[in-house]
Amino acid sequence: MGQASGVRRRVPVGKLRPGDHACLLFASEEERVSVLRGFLTGGLWAAHKILYLVGRDGPYSAHELMRRHQIADAAVGARGQVEIVDVAQLCPDSGQFDTDLMRSRLRTACDRARLQGYRTLRIAGDPGGAPPHDAYDRDRLLRYEALLAEEFRTQDTLTVCQYDLRRCDDEAADAVESAHPWSVEVDPLVQTAELIVVRTYRPPGLRIEGVVDAAAHRHLREALQTIAAVRGDVRLDMSRVEFLDLGGLRLLMAFARARAARHYSVELTALPPHLLQVITLVGWDRTPGLRLAATHAC
Repeated sequence: MGQASGVRRRVPVGKLRPGDHACLLFASEEERVSVLRGFLTGGLWAAHKILYLVGRDGPYSAHELMRRHQIADAAVGARGQVEIVDVAQLCPDSGQFDTDLMRSRLRTACDRARLQGYRTLRIAGDPGGAPPHDAYDRDRLLRYEALLAEEFRTQDTLTVCQYDLRRCDDEAADAVESAHPWSVEVDPLVQTAELIVVRTYRPPGLRIEGVVDAAAHRHLREALQTIAAVRGDVRLDMSRVEFLDLGGLRLLMAFARARAARHYSVELTALPPHLLQVITLVGWDRTPGLRLAATHAC
């Protein structure tokens, strides 16, 4: 599986604003759907026009699109707010995008959105085209990205390009990610003044940032519950934890024991040295199901 090695400016999908051009690199359908759910619901509630490029399993209706992204039908919005484009119409022969057809199709969609009274057009879709398991053509993708950058410099469009890492080698993944100012991830499960918890997918788990004190225990418990059903080992990225009290550590130990009962483990990565010291002194480093990775230097 390809993995982009370049470090881009990663932002939650809900933080994108009109004028942004971002990429979504995903390695599972669960990851793709989780991120795009935020992109689509944000567009619906902001009264943006949504243009969705359907790849290998399209075309289908706007209601089917919402169902696939676990969005209630009641949220679909006004008639015509969601427009589905069959990628096959833009790939007449080779199975890859025809850039001239794409340019014409997107300009028409923009004009129609303005005539319908929408101030912003959101575009999402897989630019790779069919068939689904073939490797991307890197040169074609870069031409496609250059087309988007040229066409959508104004503040009335918001674009998320989806790339399946299972169809990318490292070079292609780095190239397409580098063509975007932003790389998006799922919106946080928890976001308070003191604590942020983000679901991660490569590998599966959570990234915990900030302060975990008594006021945050409920939030941490609920976040852990969201990955309780994950099959296989999970990883908790602790590199951005500023403070974690004993109550929070007990929650993590209880979670590890519960995972051990299912023959899975919980790995705590990049622990600050003082937290590793506490875990070791109390003897919690011997907790069933718990694995401790390299510490994070403070």
